[in-house]
Amino acid sequence: MFLPLVDSLRCPRPHDETWLVASIDQASDRDIVEGMLGCPSCLSEYPIREGIVYFAENVPRAGFRAPSEEDAIRLAAALDLTDARSTAVLQGAWGAHAQILRGISPAQLLLVNPPIGITSGDGISIVCSNVSPLARSSVNAVAFDAIADDAMIASLVASLRSGGRLLGPSSASVPADFTELARDADVWVAQTAGQGSTSAPVSLKRRTTSADG
Repeated sequence: MFLPLVDSLRCPRPHDETWLVASIDQASDRDIVEGMLGCPSCLSEYPIREGIVYFAENVPRAGFRAPSEEDAIRLAAALDLTDARSTAVLQGAWGAHAQILRGISPAQLLLVNPPIGITSGDGISIVCSNVSPLARSSVNAVAFDAIADDAMIASLVASLRSGGRLLGPSSASVPADFTELARDADVWVAQTAGQGSTSAPVSLKRRTTSADG
């Protein structure tokens, strides 16, 4: 868990948002490897093991899947991940592309319930939770998969800053107050209403190769 990202985390229990306090047992550069996050409001404690913060144990996670460079490039473009100061949240299956994505984007990545086998560090942080444990309006971009339930989606949407981008499966509805920018057979990308002009739409069409016919 990247230490500066702890400031954006919140206890997922139902009470007013409050900062979490980190207790560090082992660190590597600016990443917490082993330790604990504590909530001063409800006194809940959340362990950090091998760089992963466990806000809930035994959260369902998909098995490891091979990442796709093409999907990672499309994801970076759709979420506009060009600023090193930005933070993007990848929920569920999207986390499989995190390592490739870090090679083409300077943004910090926070993975929520990624596939098993994905590791934290080098700009990748991981949390396991039933809902997104993030402060409101704290991140720049979010991608969620088809397995995300209503509570997870609502919490992820709440974490987006004004003008932030949201990517979801084509089977899901674009939330109210979002402007759809682009769509293909698999996913759509939208942007929150807010200050400033809406960014230009991005293409989500897959590249055609000779193998595609």
